[in-house]
Amino acid sequence: MKLEDKSRRDFLQRMARWGLACATGSYLTASLVKGQNPPPPPPEPPDTTWTATIVPSGEPGDPLVVAGRVFAPDGEHTVAGVVVYAYNTDKDGYYSPDGKVGHPRIKGYMKTDPQGRFELHTIRPGRYPGMHIPAHVHFNLWGAGYPVQWTEELRFMGDSYLTEAMKNESQALGKFATIRPLSRDKDGVLHCEIDLRLQEKSNYPGH
Repeated sequence: MKLEDKSRRDFLQRMARWGLACATGSYLTASLVKGQNPPPPPPEPPDTTWTATIVPSGEPGDPLVVAGRVFAPDGEHTVAGVVVYAYNTDKDGYYSPDGKVGHPRIKGYMKTDPQGRFELHTIRPGRYPGMHIPAHVHFNLWGAGYPVQWTEELRFMGDSYLTEAMKNESQALGKFATIRPLSRDKDGVLHCEIDLRLQEKSNYPGH
């Protein structure tokens, strides 16, 4: 039975949070029918700090630095010691060169400092080939007394795949807007900032 456009779009976006949108249409259909859910991320390395470079030297693409803060559910107080797991596609929109799903190559961990800050060094991700989904960076959060949870993706102003509905939803979030402006420094490095808000409960089923 053919999937309705909205259901398919919503499912693709959900699977994209774990790099599954590279899969074939038949896999996506089977996954939806079976009701599979992506697993939570693995434990962070013991040497995790507040900043991380998740791309190797010479990685093709525009270098991107994301400066972020993690806030408590009240939206007012930052939280120290939260693990931030981030991942994104390469410049061509692929998570893995071998095409395997759920195994992003560009990924890494940070742990917020006493001011709740983290800093991610990556590249500007590409869009998924053949899909009208804006380029984005994924984040998962856990620790400091909070369960594992995913956040809405970081997207970038000026992306032609952003819809008016996406823009309005982001704007309604105020300082937690997920569509963010980019600037470029004298060395050609892109910069953006984002604030993330924790939830009291996990949004992963079964956690």
